[in-house]
Amino acid sequence: MADRRHPPNRLLSWERLQRGWSYEEVADRIRVEMARCQETDTGLSANTVRRWETGERWPDPRYRKHIVVIFNKPATDLGLLTLEELDVRPEAETIAEFRRLCEIMTGETEDGVSRSRVLRGLLGLGALPMLSPLLALAPDTAEAAQQAGDPTAYATIAACHRKMYWSSPARPLYEAAYAHTQLGLDLVRGSAGTAKSAFAASLAQSALLTARLAFFDLGRPAVADRCFDVGLSATREAGDHNLAVAVLGHMAFAPIFGRQPERARSLLDAARQHTWHGVHPAVRAWLHCTASESEARAGASTASRHHIDLATAALDAAGAADVEMPAWLDFFDASRLHSFAGYAALIGGDHAEAAVRLTSALDLLGPEAGKQRSVVLADLAACHPDDGDRQADYLNRALDAVEREWYGTGLNRIREVRPQLGDSPLGCELDERIGALALV
Repeated sequence: MADRRHPPNRLLSWERLQRGWSYEEVADRIRVEMARCQETDTGLSANTVRRWETGERWPDPRYRKHIVVIFNKPATDLGLLTLEELDVRPEAETIAEFRRLCEIMTGETEDGVSRSRVLRGLLGLGALPMLSPLLALAPDTAEAAQQAGDPTAYATIAACHRKMYWSSPARPLYEAAYAHTQLGLDLVRGSAGTAKSAFAASLAQSALLTARLAFFDLGRPAVADRCFDVGLSATREAGDHNLAVAVLGHMAFAPIFGRQPERARSLLDAARQHTWHGVHPAVRAWLHCTASESEARAGASTASRHHIDLATAALDAAGAADVEMPAWLDFFDASRLHSFAGYAALIGGDHAEAAVRLTSALDLLGPEAGKQRSVVLADLAACHPDDGDRQADYLNRALDAVEREWYGTGLNRIREVRPQLGDSPLGCELDERIGALALV
């Protein structure tokens, strides 16, 4: 067993994983930075970086100053300060910064600076976890843990919100989930030890649900970004790699839909780094499906189909796994895999294969999956560009599903297919229904 003279540096390890960097990449970046500063190459190796993370060694000052540069984060956020060094931090400055960050997350700051502007200005696009300073500044005492209460109660409500997602109106559920996420932030800050980790795991789930509602249901990407930031920091505090994969994978959908394949790939690569830490096979399957959609929209049909093959193998392995699938992974199963596969085939121009896959997805969808049904029906309509009657039938059924259970992504998918009907009477009838729904 390794001789650990220091605690494992989870902060540094997590920041490396978020960026998808290997130990060797970190060492390379430090050496490049040293060369830029005209410092002598000391032969830094990947193994040394690994030992910093495991606690076998402590980074020398000559490396620490370069580590903060390559990660673009202060030393406190990277676990690079000893307890003695932390003790010299002025208490008044710590409290002031803590309060200001709280204001940023809960509303407009006193000087009118918006949360989004502050987040992007402080961190830049490459620095994903936003709340690590907030979580780290919480008092780590037994008294604080008692004040925060029982994590089970908070987790129960988060689980109820998640179950309600499939049958409740999106807007009021979003408001409840958002409030629960903010409550979770306070509970994490005011807890310690195992209670803090438990609160953080439930907070990550609540933030992920809130972000999904904001992005997929209500079309509020800026709010989704903030919630994803919260969820990502919470996964680090909880040490939950399964949830980290889910949050990072969901973060990729904004650049996927926005035709930014490189940005999407960087997020998916960061998520993939977490899969090396014992995540459930079903989580890996979902991530491959997300990567498949990313590659399909980028025009990389072969890569997209390869990810579907990997997802299928991973989901088969999940069925044979001894470990129970995470309860929060209720947005993925065999029907969703067929849905992703059908969309990949559709984008690749194989309408026959797409129709087979999407029909299988439709057959496997349960009665609670109205939101996904609207997407599958719209994609099935796109599979029949030369059959206007059949296309209109699928789109009308998709609109029926949206009327029953509102889903912004479903309506957007219908709008994408609608132009294929041109100015036909069937298309004009659809326009009336789409227009009426858009006003809801």
